[in-house]
Amino acid sequence: MRIRVGTACLADSPGVRSQADRTRRREAPLGLFKSMKDAQAQAQEAMANQGGTSGMAGAGDMGAQAAYAQLAQKLHASGVEAPGVVHSIRPSGQTDISGAQQVDFDVSIRPADGDPYQTTISQSMLPAQLEGIGDGAAITVKYDPDSPTSALIYGW
Repeated sequence: MRIRVGTACLADSPGVRSQADRTRRREAPLGLFKSMKDAQAQAQEAMANQGGTSGMAGAGDMGAQAAYAQLAQKLHASGVEAPGVVHSIRPSGQTDISGAQQVDFDVSIRPADGDPYQTTISQSMLPAQLEGIGDGAAITVKYDPDSPTSALIYGW
């Protein structure tokens, strides 16, 4: 052990680190945090190579999922209920983490205070839900009064 008289440096004392040692330790991430940084970098690289999360199984397009969630919330709060009819069903081939499939439904909607109109509803449906719906099926939808072509199926 070295002790220097006249200086505040006790660098060689057990448990005492020099300023250089303390600086070096802050610059080099260790243990769990280093592994997390490595994992984050790998995930970012993989997403860049895949073109975002759409290439990952079950992830889908995060922006589209967020927009779908906002629409569902808005329709639940202020959507207008109306009868409708399914004209065709087209599975998109995309599934989410719950196993639900994104499906496009060509439908006609008959609002209580207006003329019937046609639109396409893109909705996430579980396979068991799809068993009870088909071409020509009578459905109940909720549509956005501010944008009537924005709708979701609520019953069949």
